[in-house]
Amino acid sequence: MSYLTAFCNITTDLQAILSDIDRYDRKRVLISNWTNPSTNLYRLHNTGYIENLYKDGLELTKVSGGSSPSADNEFKYNESSDYVDVFLASSSVSAFNSSVCEAGQDWEDLKNRVVKEQADHMRSYLNRPIYKRGNSNYQGASDRPYDFIIIRCNALLACADLVRSQDPEKAAELQEQVLGDEGMLTKLKSRDYVMWNETSFRSESGVIREISVNGSSTGYIEDVKMYGPPSTDYDEVRVVISTAGTFTPGTASTVKYDVFTKNDTGLKRHKSVDAEVMNGDYQPLAYGASIRFQAGQYTVSDEWSVTFQSDEIQIGTVRSGQIYR
Repeated sequence: MSYLTAFCNITTDLQAILSDIDRYDRKRVLISNWTNPSTNLYRLHNTGYIENLYKDGLELTKVSGGSSPSADNEFKYNESSDYVDVFLASSSVSAFNSSVCEAGQDWEDLKNRVVKEQADHMRSYLNRPIYKRGNSNYQGASDRPYDFIIIRCNALLACADLVRSQDPEKAAELQEQVLGDEGMLTKLKSRDYVMWNETSFRSESGVIREISVNGSSTGYIEDVKMYGPPSTDYDEVRVVISTAGTFTPGTASTVKYDVFTKNDTGLKRHKSVDAEVMNGDYQPLAYGASIRFQAGQYTVSDEWSVTFQSDEIQIGTVRSGQIYR
């Protein structure tokens, strides 16, 4: 299996775009003009290629190689002569012609192929890496390995491709949401949007995330204040409560916190702030940044991360303006 796989699933993600997506399974109804060349064998000419055959919704068994259908509900498509043979243990030409026969592909296989094709389409269009978040701690509220915008675009493009043969107008509407001038993938390509691993103004300002907070704790880090770009390309700074207590305006605080930064041996290896008393003002963090805590109850070992990611060129929007003299 290729490591370049799809970003969305083939069930709920597609249904979130079109609740009736399952009716666009690309099956085509065959004409009812079956003949009976031999006992229990029924033949239909000029069918076009048939990968899978369905009789009244039942998927028939495909016979491959040099064998001919010889058991109930078996079929074989003859590509050189363009006809299909079906073996039915109990039927007649008139009864078979009253059935609905459809040619198509396995629906699950078709959806899998389409979402993978459209994922490749996205990679080519973006022309920059789309990384997977394997660690569930970093997957955010969605608990998914890819950013929501990536999953959504993959599902939209897959649905557009699946419905195009039956409803080109609907397909165009779906594709416009992704590739139009205001489409999500267009904005991601122009870097109006960013992915989880990319540098942005937000990541340079420090992204706060809970690591482990006691259920009885009510306090939290309210803000990170920058006085310039962070003096590191990347670090996941950890803030840990070392002395518990309740921080309340108007009373002396007993709550203390430590700050850990990276060193040459890994993340959270160097204690850069030790037993700092929480006071509600902007207080030392790391890399030229300060943090401010919200009033509330804090428990020993409550822990947050503040992730800094900086680059020479930020991902953002380049805009133009006019200067008058």
